Amino acid sequence: MVTEISKFDWDPDLETGIEVVDEQHRRYFVLLNNYLEKASGTLSDSTQFFDLLEKFNFLHQYAIEHFSTEELIMQETGFPEFESHHDEHLYFERHVEKLYERLKAEGFSEDLAREANYYMIKWFVEHIRETDMDLAEFLHNKVSVDKKISGLLKKLYTSLFKTN
Repeated sequence: MVTEISKFDWDPDLETGIEVVDEQHRRYFVLLNNYLEKASGTLSDSTQFFDLLEKFNFLHQYAIEHFSTEELIMQETGFPEFESHHDEHLYFERHVEKLYERLKAEGFSEDLAREANYYMIKWFVEHIRETDMDLAEFLHNKVSVDKKISGLLKKLYTSLFKTN
């Protein structure tokens, strides 16, 4: 059986500028390509199927860990859109969990592959381009404001406690 997409090439436009997030995104797509490579081949025996199942589950679990990292960053920085961003993560997790259960129960199929590709590729990329970029913009603005405040405080301190 062949899926619609056999490989995802990393797009530098997906870089948020948040090092840990970008590294996790790149790692996710490496894992995704491992899954896609297995899914695009012929699954002729149970060992190959269980390998596919394992790769799918590992990819899903990695996404959940990645979401936890993002959510920790959001909470630590006071990101105002935390709830809606978190809800998107839950939406993904629930749908991919259902796909995993279907894969276990029904086996691999073209329909399941198309649906999995949607969530594991298209949904994830759209989430990065829209929602994660909002987080990145917030963090970059916050850093910029913090630097300006730090600079102003330094100038104030220097003017108040001028040493000759």
